[in-house]
Order: sequence, then C-alpha cells, then structure tokens
Amino acid sequence: MFTKLAIAAAIATQPAFGIETSTVETNTILQDVENAIGDTCIKDFNTNPTADLFPTKWSSPTIKTYGDVDLYGAKFEPSVSTELLDITYHNNYKIIHNKFVNATYLLYQCGTEPPVEEVESGEHKLILEVPHKGGLALTSTVQIPAIELLGLRSEVKAYVGNTKWISSPCLNHMLDEGEIINVDGDRDDVAHSESASSVEAFLAANPDALVLGGPYDDADAANTMVIAGSQENTNVGQFDWIAFYAALYNKEDMSNRIAGSAQQNYDCASENSYFLSTSPIQRNLKAATSTRRVAEGEEDGRPTLLWASWFSGYGWSVASCPTYQSDTECEWAAACNVKILSRPEGVGNAPESLGGRYWYLSDEEFLEFGKDADRWVYKSQHWLKVFEEKGEEYFQQFKAYRNQQVYDTQGVSPNSWYEQRLAEYYVVGMDVCAIMGVDDGLHKSRWLRNIFTDPIGVMPQCNVAEIDAPYVAPVSECVPIAAKLNVASKGEGEVKAKDNAGAVSAVQGLTLIASLAVVASLL
Repeated sequence: MFTKLAIAAAIATQPAFGIETSTVETNTILQDVENAIGDTCIKDFNTNPTADLFPTKWSSPTIKTYGDVDLYGAKFEPSVSTELLDITYHNNYKIIHNKFVNATYLLYQCGTEPPVEEVESGEHKLILEVPHKGGLALTSTVQIPAIELLGLRSEVKAYVGNTKWISSPCLNHMLDEGEIINVDGDRDDVAHSESASSVEAFLAANPDALVLGGPYDDADAANTMVIAGSQENTNVGQFDWIAFYAALYNKEDMSNRIAGSAQQNYDCASENSYFLSTSPIQRNLKAATSTRRVAEGEEDGRPTLLWASWFSGYGWSVASCPTYQSDTECEWAAACNVKILSRPEGVGNAPESLGGRYWYLSDEEFLEFGKDADRWVYKSQHWLKVFEEKGEEYFQQFKAYRNQQVYDTQGVSPNSWYEQRLAEYYVVGMDVCAIMGVDDGLHKSRWLRNIFTDPIGVMPQCNVAEIDAPYVAPVSECVPIAAKLNVASKGEGEVKAKDNAGAVSAVQGLTLIASLAVVASLL
C-alpha cells in the first residue's frame, strides 16, 4: 500500500514495470482469461499500455420495480438498485466510489503503475495495488459474510472489537488458533474511532493491512476503507457490496456470479408467491402494507404478517412500511405478496433519548395492533425472556400465538441473524414466503424458527481442511413454478386466481411426489 506522497516518489524512482512476484507473460493471454488473481502480477505492461487488464468488471444488479414511493419519497428508479457504490475501470486501474461518504479508492494492477495525474490529484483516500496482499482488519460482523462467500478467510488478520458476537465457526477457530488477532477485544460495541490506539499498534506491525470501517467510521483514518452496504435501500443493493471486497482481489467474476445467483433465487421465490396467490396484485410496497387490524375490513385473501419484537425499557418495535431503508421486512412482505402490519401514524412514542427516530408501542397499543395477524415473526433471540415477563395470558390474546404461528430468528443459531444471514437474504425471502404459505411447499424455513415446534439452531463446526472454501448456503435453488408447469401469465405481473387453481393443485401434487421420493431414498 502507498500513501499519496510515497507513491508519487515511487513513480519517479522505481522501474517502469513495477514489482513482479509471478507473471502473466503477455497481455494478449490476459485478455482471454479472467482478472489476474492470487499472486499474479503483470509483466511488460508498457508494451501494450492500452490493454484492458480487468476483462471481468462489476455489473450492478437490476431488480423489478415495486412501483411505489416510500415514506421518504424514495423509489426504485432507476432499476439499478446499488445506489451507493460505483466501480469504474481504466485499463490497468479501477476506482471504487463509496457515495455514502463520498470517498474514492484507486486500485491498480500489480506489475503496473498508477497514473501520475490520478496520484497528484489528491482525490483518492487510498491508492493501492491489487490483488491486495497486506491482509484485512474487520471492524464489524456484517463484514464477515462477503469475506466467506469469496473464500477470503485467510486474508483476515485482525478483528477490531468484541469477538463474542461472531457466529462464523471458521473465524472463531482462527481466533482461537491465533491466526486472527483480536484488537481492542476488551470493549463491547466500541466505535472504530475509539479504538484508534489499538488499531494504530496493529498497523505499525502490519503497515500494508487494510482496515475495513463501517459507514460512520472515519474515512480519513489510516489505511481505512469504509464499507457502507448497510445503508443501501434494498436487500439486493446491500448484498451487492460484495463487489467492494471482490475488487480488492480481482474477483469480480466470482462476486457477479454469487450476487446474480442470489437475486435469481430471490426473484424466483417472489414470482412463485404471486403465481400461487389467491389475490395476485401488482408487486409494490404500499399494497403490502396495512396500518389497521384484519378485523377492520382489510381481509383480501392474503395472509397477514406481524413483524415485531420487545425492547426492554422502551416497548414494542414494529414494522413501519412502506419503507425501503433498513426495514427489509417490508420488502420481504412485498416480495411474497403478503400483508405486513405497519405502525399507524401517531401511534406509539419516539424517545428523545434515541433521537426521536425509533417508535415503540405500549402493551395495550401492541395488542390492538397485532392481535389478528396470521403469523408473527419475533426478530430477536429473546422470546423466552419476554414471554416470562409478559406471561402467557397476554400472548393468548394473539391469533398467531393461539395457532402456534410465532417465529423467531434463531433457526440457524442465536446470533447468526446479524451476521451469516446477510449472506442469505434470498433464503430469508424464501423463508417468509414459506411460513406465510405462499410457496411450492418444498422449502423448509431455515432462518425463521417456529418457537413451538423447531429447536434453536446450532452452527456446524468449521472444516479446517478447507478454511478458504467459499461459503455456500445449504439450501436448494428455487424452481419457478410457472415455468415448471408451462403456465403462461395472463398479464404484466398478474395472473388470475381462477386460472391458477389447477396449477396450485398440480404444485401440491409435485410436492407430494418430491416428499415420497425423499422417503424412498432413505429406505
């Protein structure tokens, strides 16, 4: 890694070809393969300085518009959903632009030199060669999924903060073995800026390491690249920040395939739910929202979802839709064509101590709000605690509880919802469709656990022999029902319920056949 001054001096004093570890003999060969990865450096680049050294480039995803303005006036327009990240390519270098903090990072191919004009412009927070070889220091568990999806665990050299929140079996193993050091591990939920002295000590010993900061960390801190995927408006956009990590290692081809596969499964689950729905409508967030109880005349044939959890000292936190930012439950509900109960305007309280941003309902308000919902997702691992505090008599007033249709987020493990789940947003979408009964019946909910019938999940042990094997979610790919049954849609984004009656029966038949096949395989 170079500072701006050091790299200017390096350009003036180093040989034109740069430092070579292993080589690709000709640029012609390079253009016929993927981006140079691993220890690969380029040889004799100035013999063909216009060669494109990054033939595989990040491509931002597109999603089907929900066609509705949310509470903040935001809309899925244009359809390119990654709004805060951009990566541009320029022969031997690329520029990552984090629009959330308006910071740019110039990455140039090992074996070449960065352009003098870009270096002298002073516009870039960091200038470094890729593939990156100095290691990474992570500062948040939300950064772990992308690292594991790309097979980059061995690149992690440090974790800044309290490691008790890490759910990854392999990163925990590496911490236990001392392969990853814990920086500032005696503090809980500490901001990166407050960990500066320890981070500085780590960088003194590892001067080429990169510190991956969060969206509100100091973008000017030494060797720091800020990751802001959590600030994207959509599940697809948040997930697509895997491209940021991939760009450091020239793995754009891999990240494109991973992101594309995830989105394909997500869209497939959504299309299936609309195909099977008894009340298909145009896909949008407003239609997925209800601020009144079902008993007040909102019943339209679609199941109703209550998404709520208890915060001690504040009250019940519930969905607030239609909102894209942060509240991904609104998007999941819209994707599955189900009603999600949303806090009515003016109901509840917003404590000034929390900046007036977060609203909470009292027990009485919450009961009136959610008692008629068909399903309840309790987004926390503390269901038993609130159950003991409120008592069964209180919960018996809720239809979802009486029908044993309450789910929490411990299906994989108690803490992995805030980490590993970020690698599987599309699986959660499939889970929501499954628990709401608007899928093909073949998917078993992985993340959302029925508190009455399902055990709390336990993370598997790390396969140490394959520590750098890319993470792959242990679920089957979604199969489009309409394509499987060769049923044509009756219109743009809409299928008549009566025309689907036979198809739904056929799907149920296929589900039975699939189940019998599984049983037969076990005999």
